[in-house]
Amino acid sequence: MSNLLSNKIVIVTGAASGIGRAIAISAAKHGARAVIVSDITEEPREGGAPTTAEIAELGVIARFVKADVSKRAEVDALVAAAAEFGGVDVMVANAGITLRADGADVDEEQYRRLMAINLDGTLFSAQAAAKQMQAGKKQGSIVLMASMGGIAGAGMTVAYSTSKGGVVLMAKALADALGPDGIRVNAVAPGTIDTHLLRNSPGIAEAAEGFRQRTPLRRLGKPSEIGDAVVWLGSDMSSYVTGIALLVDGGLLSVI
Repeated sequence: MSNLLSNKIVIVTGAASGIGRAIAISAAKHGARAVIVSDITEEPREGGAPTTAEIAELGVIARFVKADVSKRAEVDALVAAAAEFGGVDVMVANAGITLRADGADVDEEQYRRLMAINLDGTLFSAQAAAKQMQAGKKQGSIVLMASMGGIAGAGMTVAYSTSKGGVVLMAKALADALGPDGIRVNAVAPGTIDTHLLRNSPGIAEAAEGFRQRTPLRRLGKPSEIGDAVVWLGSDMSSYVTGIALLVDGGLLSVI
């Protein structure tokens, strides 16, 4: 499709399924030299071939590294796997979960599990990538996965919105901390994207049709559209862009 990521080494967490899968495939389509796919399992929730197989079909080197992002040591090992190719250029901290019951009375254990993955795991991923970039004197790009739910809250997503709001500010703070090394840090905030996770998340699935009707473009987003936004942030085309939360929501938050 393009050479926006020509010769770049890309790592995507949570990339077996959904948006992460689309990001990894988009990176391959836009010229990445190698894509490291990470998740807790290699099997896509949607079914079909693993993400690495889809990438290999495009003639791009693909590796799967199993990692639980809530465990710093596993994230460090994941990023270390990029050393085989000369180190990571683009780190996409995409791994995240939602909760089936996520309101004002969210269960403490579930709340802490969500925070460990969505917030701690995002920080660990950014930290590990930054350290490798600094060691290799690479002016890389780190992209964190936020959400429109981290910009506008909702009663049915108390813990999720809290975690994603943290990701938005994490991107801004890390952009300041890592900018002197030439490392850019941005967040992408998807709107209502048509994924297996959305269709199988009670509350959110029921609300999706209302969101679609209110979205100026009158449709749900496609995972590949998030992938293309991430590719742009990872490329040299966005070389003076850092510290932003890029809304990819079809205009929804502009009108509600």
